[in-house]
Amino acid sequence: MAVLTACGGSDDGLDAFRGDGDKPPVTLTPDMVRTALPSKASAPEGFRGDDIEVEVGDEAVEACSEATEANCGGLLSMGYTDFDTDDSGSGDSSDYSGEVVFGIMAFQSPDDARATYKAVVTEERGKAEKDGQKAKLVKIEAGAEETEAFEAADGETVVMMRIGSVVAVVNGDGTFVAKPDYNGLAKLQIDRLKKTAQGMNPDA
Repeated sequence: MAVLTACGGSDDGLDAFRGDGDKPPVTLTPDMVRTALPSKASAPEGFRGDDIEVEVGDEAVEACSEATEANCGGLLSMGYTDFDTDDSGSGDSSDYSGEVVFGIMAFQSPDDARATYKAVVTEERGKAEKDGQKAKLVKIEAGAEETEAFEAADGETVVMMRIGSVVAVVNGDGTFVAKPDYNGLAKLQIDRLKKTAQGMNPDA
């Protein structure tokens, strides 16, 4: 449990995820997962947002387990959406087929999230470093409690973050007109999570 400042709270936006003694750490509902994921309206320049999908219960656990090779204990819901490259005005669109996928996994507790986060990091690092290839570390400062990010030899980039009982993943793959700003994309996701946990509309 983080020590709160003398004024009654910290200024990093994580208080809701830490809990404050009177209130337990926030647990995201499926609706909150949907709200926290980047919307079509929040798509960064150069991208087109897609629909948001949210799964709950056994379906969410099964999808999580298949993706991470973990048991995903304590998972309540998971959601995802992808942003495709908007190639309008950029020449032959067939030359560019990049996409960035945002995913959120909401758990019952920070400990549950931490366990799956470690499994996700191990799984993705293994994929990036198969056949003796080295993964290039990517510097991310988005305001999460835990962060791991790297780029594989084939250019696929994955950013994994944990904030309280939530694991968030930003995964970029394909060919882009310009390399995505993964730090900016990760910050977009974390900022939306913080606002959602505070009862705010991230699109307002």
